[in-house]
Amino acid sequence: MQNNSVFIRRWVRRGVSLSVLVLAGAVTSQGAHRFNMPSAANQPWFTLGSSAYAQEAYNWAQIEQDIITAQNQVRQDPASLIPLLEERLANMDDEGSILNGCGPNCHLQTQEGKPAVQEAIDFLRQQAAVSTLEASPNVAQAAKAHAQDQANGRMGHDGSDGSTAAQRIDRTGALNVSSGENIAYGPSTGQQVVLDLIVDDGVADRGHRTNIFDPSWTHTGAGCGPHAEYRTVCVINYIRFTTKFNVVNNGSVNLEAVTLGGINILGDALAPGETREITLSEDQCQGSLGLQMSGYLPASMASSMVCGSTLTVNPNNGFRLSS
Repeated sequence: MQNNSVFIRRWVRRGVSLSVLVLAGAVTSQGAHRFNMPSAANQPWFTLGSSAYAQEAYNWAQIEQDIITAQNQVRQDPASLIPLLEERLANMDDEGSILNGCGPNCHLQTQEGKPAVQEAIDFLRQQAAVSTLEASPNVAQAAKAHAQDQANGRMGHDGSDGSTAAQRIDRTGALNVSSGENIAYGPSTGQQVVLDLIVDDGVADRGHRTNIFDPSWTHTGAGCGPHAEYRTVCVINYIRFTTKFNVVNNGSVNLEAVTLGGINILGDALAPGETREITLSEDQCQGSLGLQMSGYLPASMASSMVCGSTLTVNPNNGFRLSS
């Protein structure tokens, strides 16, 4: 299911209005892909207003690395970014503008104002630590490709070729059980990207924050580049990957064998009521499964992602593969 939303902030510098931040969301692929993207319905749009911004040079590789570092920092120690949010809160006026929030004499206008920042602070105070994410060159490649695809001003999760985030990740050869995507338009530092996604001002379900703290992700990658409308675009992709494969026998007879590529990966027979976790190699992660149950003819399943999945035999000795 796709939830579309677009979050826009205005920058105001010396009387010039600039559209700056659009956040675009998350994806999970466990047979389906989770998107949580910000909607531009009934939102005002503003012109860039100053060619000076378009000429500004950025160290994209450093910004991308800083995004990964900031994400892992806050996942491991959620309270570590509270001082920065408290500083942001102290610099906000009653109308929700962050004084000098985008540079000297440049005030950043938010939608929700102080309450959203305070809510993010409260969230970080109670959020438990989750594991850090491993940087994946393949996942970063997918993120970079989408950022470059949007240099001309395109927005959103769909590529100019109609591709989804999951398809772009798959193209790189990155094996995954599920995948996700956040997109931010406008912020020019990795830390600012992560802070804005955590506050998630203007996004009711805080879907971007959810993506950052999702404990199921194992790998991440970021790609940033110039954007014709919002100056910068940063895409962050996430995947969950494991080589574990679970087999659950809730049937009435023994499960004698489970074959993958013609090889029995089950080992000893699995009796009714038993469960077994099998560790596969990466080259075994995708393929066709064969099953042999006592008293039944052999059965087979179409090729699919096996790693990260569970094969379940039900009480009627039927079976299904689920993520």
